[in-house]
Amino acid sequence: MFIGNQRRFWIVAALAAIFAIPSFAQRAKKPRGGHVQISIVKKHRFVPTCNLDSNSVGFYFYPPNLGAEWTLRTVSQILDASSNVLKSDTTYSFEKIISDSNRSLQGLPVLRCISSMPYHAGQEDSAKLSSTEYYVDDSVIMTVFDHSVTSVLNHILLVNPLKLGASWKDVSNDTIRTVVTALHDSVSVPYGSFKNALVVMTPAGFGRMTKYFVPGVGLVKIVFHGIPPQQNGTFLVTSELIALDRGNPKRNIKYQFQALEHPKRKSVPRRGRPKRVIH
Repeated sequence: MFIGNQRRFWIVAALAAIFAIPSFAQRAKKPRGGHVQISIVKKHRFVPTCNLDSNSVGFYFYPPNLGAEWTLRTVSQILDASSNVLKSDTTYSFEKIISDSNRSLQGLPVLRCISSMPYHAGQEDSAKLSSTEYYVDDSVIMTVFDHSVTSVLNHILLVNPLKLGASWKDVSNDTIRTVVTALHDSVSVPYGSFKNALVVMTPAGFGRMTKYFVPGVGLVKIVFHGIPPQQNGTFLVTSELIALDRGNPKRNIKYQFQALEHPKRKSVPRRGRPKRVIH
């Protein structure tokens, strides 16, 4: 029975470490002038911009280029009281951007990806796939459900302000919050070593989940650590970035925002223009 519970936990925890990103209720309002304003927090509104410079929240996402692909390795372990490994399992997962021209129901650019379920080494070709949409701009990164940036099912990865101690609700109408715990932490993963990682922590069930974001690279590490009630041992699930294909930089999502911000104006033929009358 305990072995069965362990196996179920590995599956659930691995999925949680990769896919369980804080959800956050959104609201959108279309004011005069045609620009879409999104309310992330009450009394906090912004007009979407996407420059992806060093001060942009979107700079912490994976390269938002068409064809970009990232692969994570997840190691799920059960440890005893002395931190000895009792059981371990390793799986992999990947995501790839297949479209940068999709729009949300609110008319905002979104990235469409194919995402794999966790698979074991050598089983990549048979891994089950699903479709995921991301909204990325200078102020927020989130997954998008039902093609709507205002869906209550949307999951927030990061949101302004990116400063120590900043927090946001993990789930709408819940008490769980994600907190920024470090701005320039060191982190090493198979893909590389970095000294400027942004770290956020989220309470998760019987444990906590910690995520490491590197500017210009993306989410490089996720660690879930917990001690479940009525179970012997500690659960540790670690997902790390092992490969990153940056895709086509000429097909970057920021160019879709530029088209949104500077729509082509319809010109009126000179012959059809009304004549000025001088009184």
